[in-house]
Amino acid sequence: MGSGDRVLMVTCKRRLATVWFAASGFLFIVVTLQTILGKYGDQATDAWGWLLPTILPTLSLILGVLVMDARGKTMKVEAVDRFLFDLTLGLSAVYLLMVALTIFVQPLVSAGAIALMKQSKLWLGPFQGLVSGSMGAFFVRRQG
Repeated sequence: MGSGDRVLMVTCKRRLATVWFAASGFLFIVVTLQTILGKYGDQATDAWGWLLPTILPTLSLILGVLVMDARGKTMKVEAVDRFLFDLTLGLSAVYLLMVALTIFVQPLVSAGAIALMKQSKLWLGPFQGLVSGSMGAFFVRRQG
């Protein structure tokens, strides 16, 4: 492998964290506004019950590792394979886009918003597994 095929681990973590926190923050604000404006009516708890498990596990993992990094508690890995990083970043971006589409396509479907959110678990659940698996390469490391 040439030097162009590797990327610094710290860069990977920061880019992935930026994508996840920016997109999740945006989605959180959108659902907050929708809740305040009454879009979900008496089903607001259902909407939040869909959104939070969709994004919080990954955000918690990222935040926990970044805090451990800042405290010097994680294993230092200088560089990782660029392809694996690009794959993880791409999977993350597509997953977050699919979450956003589930929110923004609601006015276009005949089923209600909550029904669509429940149905989206069919495609988001397996996809979240792929994202989580690839994220492990950057955020979960065992010292050898």
